[in-house]
Amino acid sequence: MQNYKLFIRSMRVMGKKRFVYLGSIFVMSVTFALFGIMSSLLMKCVVDIAQTGEYERLGYSIVAIVVVGVISLLIYRVATIRYNVEAKRVYGDLSERVLDAEMSLPYSYYEKHHSGEIVSKVSYDLTKMGDIYGSRLRRVVMPFLQVVSYLIPMFLLSWQLTLCLLAVNSVMMAIELLLLNPMHCVSRELSGVNTAMTNRLSDMLQGMEQVRMFPGGRGTVAQFREENHHYEKKNGRKTLYTACLEGSSKGFELLCSLVFLMLGIYYVDKGYTTLGALAAIYTMYASFSFQFLQIGKYIPELVGCLANAQNIFDFLDEVKEPANWYRENGDERVAETAQAETPAGQKTTTGIQHANAVEIRSIRFSYTGEEDVLRHFSLEVKKGECVAITGASGCGKTTLSKLLLGLYPLGEGDIRVNGMSMRESDLADLRRQIAYVPQEPYLFQGSIAENIRMGRLDATEKEIREAAMQAHAHDFIMEFPEGYDTTVGERGNNLSGGQRQRIAIARAILKDTSIILLDEATSALDNESEQAVNEALRNLQGQKTILMIAHRPSTIELADRVCTMVRAEL
Repeated sequence: MQNYKLFIRSMRVMGKKRFVYLGSIFVMSVTFALFGIMSSLLMKCVVDIAQTGEYERLGYSIVAIVVVGVISLLIYRVATIRYNVEAKRVYGDLSERVLDAEMSLPYSYYEKHHSGEIVSKVSYDLTKMGDIYGSRLRRVVMPFLQVVSYLIPMFLLSWQLTLCLLAVNSVMMAIELLLLNPMHCVSRELSGVNTAMTNRLSDMLQGMEQVRMFPGGRGTVAQFREENHHYEKKNGRKTLYTACLEGSSKGFELLCSLVFLMLGIYYVDKGYTTLGALAAIYTMYASFSFQFLQIGKYIPELVGCLANAQNIFDFLDEVKEPANWYRENGDERVAETAQAETPAGQKTTTGIQHANAVEIRSIRFSYTGEEDVLRHFSLEVKKGECVAITGASGCGKTTLSKLLLGLYPLGEGDIRVNGMSMRESDLADLRRQIAYVPQEPYLFQGSIAENIRMGRLDATEKEIREAAMQAHAHDFIMEFPEGYDTTVGERGNNLSGGQRQRIAIARAILKDTSIILLDEATSALDNESEQAVNEALRNLQGQKTILMIAHRPSTIELADRVCTMVRAEL
């Protein structure tokens, strides 16, 4: 039942195009079988004519059978092309849906799940699910339809002999179906082990220095080897099931051949059928038996791919980040609270001028719903002001930055950005008001210019250079032989920490927002790099509202006001 539901959902993914897709498989199956049937009937005609001597019938029979066969092959080819087009289209659509799901998941999902797990879904599970449309379903449906197509003329020629052959093949199919559930389970286990291996390999590659320099590195490698050994054992179980299926199929194939020969000789001897009919049944039975065996061979593979499809569907069913945390949850109370807290005569629209760029009003937040990370926290930041927020590790500074970016919903209270209430406004609108520079900025594989342009995709080269100059990045960029076209490498590894940070600031400047949020932007830099970054921030003072989470005295000195957090409060 589980596999049936997965199959139905896999077909619904295609929308109305599934009828074209399934219709193409149906036409391919029938026309291919028809060509085989025509060949068998030709064999019957030849044998019967040889016995009766009515050779004048031979020419007409050959012409009719050849014409039908050629037409069948032409239709088969057209259906094959249509099938391939739809199979490739649905895989492309699935890839886009998975990508959309990745972009729509809340930030909390990425904090709870290893990046290797997500990569495994995108690569391994998605590819396996794509195989359903590309080959696995066709390899099950086509043999089944061809078996049905062959049964009709076989019944017409000798229903007694056909029933005996069908009974023997049905016993074989029943045995194979018993192994489907174990095959589904082991396929899901294989997918899980593959995900664990991907996670471990991702950790090893990203932490190669630690793997080589610390004793624990050998333990990490040993764990990967153990998981790989576990994968081999699971794969061995799957291979055993497959071998059992193939072995039983070959055994029943031999049994069916013996049954056919004995019964065929008996029926011809008793006059129940002609030698020509027996020859036709035999040639059709060869194809019938082969296709019957194909069903048993490929059903386990289809079931294995359905197990991977289950992983993809689970991923697509994850709760998405809403446009607004509170409207989507149907929280009418919070909207009323936000309206009640709005000062008289002031509207929460971006078209109205507000004295404060950021207003945090008695917010409460907890990750688990138990211990508060922030409690009764309030803060006002005026436009053009530079405010530093300091405090001991674990007091909630980084959590505050996540809440300002709308990555988590508030428990109580409200945050207003340029007058826009977080409880009333869309997250996308709020995020357009803020440029963010994290402690470890992420640079994408590509050029320096491409990384800066991420702040505003329609920016000109002149605007990119101006942003880099404001961030004190232009000089070191021009020292590279390729200038702004210099490749930064994976995660910006071709650049120093200070250079990466200044490119991140240039990206934030190019976004051209009124508020810049920096989360420990200089904590990991050397003195020289810190001075360059601080100089870039000094250039922005007065032009932008700057909210800095910092602990270095040299960075805090830039602030107009310093706020210290103590035990989740200000």
